[in-house]
Order: sequence, then structure tokens, then C-alpha cells
Amino acid sequence: MNRQFYPDRQQLQERYAHVLPSYISALEMFQARLRAEVCEIDVHFTIKYRVKTFASYYAKLLKRKAGERHTGEAIPIHDVLGTRIVCPFLEDVGAVEECLRNAFVVHEVEHKGSEHTFREFGYSSTHLLIEIPRDIDEQFPDLDLKVAEVQIRTFLQDAWAEVEHELIYKNSNSITPLDEPLRRKLAALNANLSLSDDIFQEIRDYQRRLHTELNKRRYSFTAQLDDIKPGLTAAAAMKKKKIAAVKESVKDDTVKTVEVPDTPLPNTHNNKDQLLLNALNAHNEKNFPLAIGYYTRILEQDTPPYIKALVLLHRGKAYFTQSNYCEALKDFQAATESEPTNNRAFYHLGIVNRILDDNHAAMKALQTCIEINPFHIDALFALGRVYFDMGDYTGALEYCEKALLVEPDSGSAKEFRKLVMSRMKM
Repeated sequence: MNRQFYPDRQQLQERYAHVLPSYISALEMFQARLRAEVCEIDVHFTIKYRVKTFASYYAKLLKRKAGERHTGEAIPIHDVLGTRIVCPFLEDVGAVEECLRNAFVVHEVEHKGSEHTFREFGYSSTHLLIEIPRDIDEQFPDLDLKVAEVQIRTFLQDAWAEVEHELIYKNSNSITPLDEPLRRKLAALNANLSLSDDIFQEIRDYQRRLHTELNKRRYSFTAQLDDIKPGLTAAAAMKKKKIAAVKESVKDDTVKTVEVPDTPLPNTHNNKDQLLLNALNAHNEKNFPLAIGYYTRILEQDTPPYIKALVLLHRGKAYFTQSNYCEALKDFQAATESEPTNNRAFYHLGIVNRILDDNHAAMKALQTCIEINPFHIDALFALGRVYFDMGDYTGALEYCEKALLVEPDSGSAKEFRKLVMSRMKM
């Protein structure tokens, strides 16, 4: 065989040592550029980076040249400069990939692991070959690389790759084709990690949907509350005449009760999470009887106190939306008993009592809410309104000022303060 086929290791090593400082500096700048771009998207991530050691580079070079002898095709080494971006969830991997595609010149994308069968145990990873930005390249005249490799993985994919590298890649003769039991164990482990990634993503998707529905409920409740009993700002005070009929209908023993029809529920497994999501969806679609039915089904099960309190709160809000203040009051009261440290339960109990013009009960509940959470902005504001209703403008101003300390830019609180001060003739 022609001696020229064999690389001159000493010459290569000297050249590698000469250009190594440029490799290190260029990679430092490149990974900082990557970090800046990924920071622009809503992803929690970590970055690892390294310059390939000469020993690792040379071993890979020999492997490539051996393959070249059979295929006649020279395969360049693109991972001398390597960066790895590690994220918690599968969707984050896609988000980071899209971010980098938009920010850099990407020459190649490879989704490793997608070709493996269930009996194989190669790691999953997204590999991008990214062109080194021109301004970085121009700063290092002896830089002989045009691209760098960027890997994107989940934390579980990265953990598997690290272990696989030690067990298999660095010890290629330690697992023989005949060692079937060990190969099965590795394949099962890889499958479990892949399944865990899928489950983590499903949990995140569920939490996102649940939080979206919960936030809709909170915004809807606040908006409805201001319609029933305005915030007593300068503009809202003019609405008081419009709600006189509502007050009359809820005084003393004439509390308005709306009969909720016995709505049959669709066939649904009694999974509490799914029932709650179904209930919130129905609630936000203003199908209150259906939502109440789902909430009730959850409460009929053996439910931990904190879950029971949460469901009672939402069922109470559904009753409240239907002006069924009697049932809402019962649910909010039950929520405080189920979870005595739940500040939101006391807040809603205070609100419904204020609607019913029971200011003393409203004050007691709201004060308890604030004792549990002194920074509950809505409770501070609501308590100020209760004091205002009672003609105690000093107390109203005190809690309005506290609300503004928590949220200085609150336009409602600022307007309310003007109204209180005008009544105090300050």
C-alpha cells in the first residue's frame, strides 16, 4: 500500500497544537453567540462545549480513512468544535433547533436515533452543522474550520449518551454480538428513558392546558365581580343604581338560588386530572351545569383536602357565575374548612359575603386571607372596598395603599385612592 495513504501523526499533532488556541477562542465566541440566541426563547437550558482532543481527532481520522479505502469517499470531521445544548423537554429540542436555524447558516441537520429499532440502544439527539459566523472566522486567520457541530438533547438523552459513551463507544469490544442478555438490558433501559421523555412532555402539556384554563377562570371571576359590584372607582360608582335589583334578590332569606339541572355527563373515566380538565373546559365554555357535574363527580371520590378545596373553589365560582350565591357561599366556606391555609378560599368567601352585603363576614374572611398571604393584591383591594362600603375611609385608604405597595402600577387602585381621598376631602 502506498505510504502516502498513512497520515503523518507527528506533523498533524504539531499543526493541531499550533491552531488549538484559535480553536478554543473561536469556540468560546461561538458558544456565547449560541447562548445569546437561545436565551431569546422560553427554554431552560444548559450549554456544554469542548474542542476535540488530538488523540480523539486522530482516532476518528484513522477510522474515516479506513472507510475511505473501501468507499472511495473522503468524509470530513466536522465535530472538532462541539457544543451541546441540553433541555428538559422534547418540545424544547425542537424549539432550540428552530431558533438556531433562524439565527445561523445551517448546512446539515441529523436526527440521530430515529432510525433505531426497539432492540437497539443508540442515543437520540439532534445534530446541526452550523457555519462559523464570518466575523468570528475573520478574527482567527489560521482557523481551518468552516463549521461547528451543535447537538441538542433532553437531559435524559444526554444522560444516556454519557453512559453509552463510557460503556460502548470507548469499549467497543466489551459487548459482543453474542452477549444478548446485556444488549437486551441496554435496549430496555434506553426504551425506558425514551418513554420517560414522552411522559414528561405529556405532563407538561397537561399542566399547560390546566394552567390556561385556571387562568381563564380567575380573569372571568374578576371581570364578573366588577359587573355585579363595581370597584367603587370614580367611573364604577355610577353603576350602583344598576345593581340595586341584584342586592334586593340576595338579602337575608331571599338569597337567589338557581336550580342546576341534573346534566348527564359524557362517558369519562373517573380520572381526577381528566375530570378537572373537562370541568374547566366546560366552565370556560360557559356550560355551567356540565362543569358543576364534573366538579361534583370529583368531590364524590376520595379526594385529598387540598384537591377538594381546589374543586370546591371552582364549583363555587360556577355557582357564583349563575348568581347562585347561596351554593357559592357553601362551597367557599367548605373550601376554607378543607384547607384552612388556602388564602384563595378565604378571598372568595370574602367576595361572596361582600356581594351579599355581609360586610363583617367579608372583612373577617379577607383579613384571614391577608394573614395567610400579606401580598394577595386582590384581597388587599377588596378589603379596602369593604371599608369603603362601611364608610371607614381611613381603613379603605390604608388597604388601598398596601395594594399599591404590592402593585404600584395598578390603575384601579390609583383611581380608587382618588375616590377615597375625595370622600375624606383630602
